Amino acid sequence: MRDDRAKTPERAENWPQARERIDRGETGDKVAVLDPAAAPLGTDAEAGGWPTASEDIARSTAAEAASAAQRQTRATPPLLFALVVAAALLACIAALALALAV
Repeated sequence: MRDDRAKTPERAENWPQARERIDRGETGDKVAVLDPAAAPLGTDAEAGGWPTASEDIARSTAAEAASAAQRQTRATPPLLFALVVAAALLACIAALALALAV
């Protein structure tokens, strides 16, 4: 039997706290900026009478932060991205030049 307690973060949190961590950019999902929501996190569950346990919220945000850290390590190098963009731009310019020459 697996022991999932070792993976559970020490502090429990609620949805507004998780939302603050996301908005501050701590979970790696986005840059730190306020992002207004039409339906804040957890609204559906609470309205349905089944609020999410604080331990589950903390585990969820910790997992998101961990997966964001993995994505960050596998991110495309900026130089490679710049080369691909430059090649696409040159291809567009060449196609435009050919179209105007005809």
